[in-house]
Amino acid sequence: MIKVGLVGEDPNDTSSIKNLLDKRYKGRVQFRSLAKGIKGHQLDSPKIKKSLPIEFEDQQCKFIVYIRDLDAFKSQEDKLQTKTKWFKDLDALVNNEGILLLNIWELEALIFGDIETFNKIHSIDHKFKSDPMKVKDPKEVLKHLTSKSKKQFKESHCPEIFKQLNIDKIEAKCACFRDFIAEFDEKLKN
Repeated sequence: MIKVGLVGEDPNDTSSIKNLLDKRYKGRVQFRSLAKGIKGHQLDSPKIKKSLPIEFEDQQCKFIVYIRDLDAFKSQEDKLQTKTKWFKDLDALVNNEGILLLNIWELEALIFGDIETFNKIHSIDHKFKSDPMKVKDPKEVLKHLTSKSKKQFKESHCPEIFKQLNIDKIEAKCACFRDFIAEFDEKLKN
């Protein structure tokens, strides 16, 4: 079985992506959370540069999926370049085989790729036909959509929500996730 490391801004993010990817890769890929004690902007600190290569080797990972939020639109080149440079610098410390899953705005935007499942969970009926990566501040939008629902959305619900999402729908509706999956599949082949 191939071991793939996951590095994210928050344990909720790595758990959520693991739960989503397990829908397609369970039995072939074992996902390992790395750099668990490092959150948010601590990913930009020197601390991770010391611990990540050790954890990567200890966990015997083939490569790492780096999960970051851009907190901006893709057209904001300066922010995009900053996150890309962070990824390349960090990945160079392991094996230069990693993949960056850069969520435009936030990870929660992926939920809009399968809004029907979210609607079912929260007993709402939100219609969404656009590109999920064009939703500005998706966390707040999801909170607003469920503000009158019995079950209101909280970020801590993401791992459970992502367990129920349809990965095929998200891949079909979200170009950056589709690109990520294509790159991920290619890494698994090599």
